[in-house]
Amino acid sequence: MLKKLYLTTIFLICFSSSIDGKYQSKKEIVSISSGTSFGMCMTYCRRSINITTHPYKLLAIKQPNSVEQQQQYPIVQQQYPYSAQQWNRLLSLVNIKKFLSLDERIGCPDCADGGAEWIQIDWPQSTKIVTFEYQKTIEGFDRFIKHLRQLREQTVNLI
Repeated sequence: MLKKLYLTTIFLICFSSSIDGKYQSKKEIVSISSGTSFGMCMTYCRRSINITTHPYKLLAIKQPNSVEQQQQYPIVQQQYPYSAQQWNRLLSLVNIKKFLSLDERIGCPDCADGGAEWIQIDWPQSTKIVTFEYQKTIEGFDRFIKHLRQLREQTVNLI
């Protein structure tokens, strides 16, 4: 009887931990970033957005590839308001468990200067970055990628 109680207790602890962990990971996200880059480029080669929760805001950034180019092409940033409702909509588009299981590099990003896209999700103690070919998508993440692209187009292109 004691052995059965012990095994049941272990099972319940493991089961509740995995459920809490799954829900906690989405709740604990502090920022989501997305961007593009081109290696063989001489102007604003990197364009990105960073959406944060404390406070809720979206930061659009465009910058050159190197420090040497910054005098001619200084880093440009613009902050935009971003609501809790918008944040929750963004989170609804991503399956965190599947995102965490993705390889860090998918396809051949920026091969033959075809460009690269990336998505980064930050938690207080960790970060996951996935880089993939420019204008391609990742199976199961189409809506999430499309939404991030729209946000970049609406913000970075205005600065």
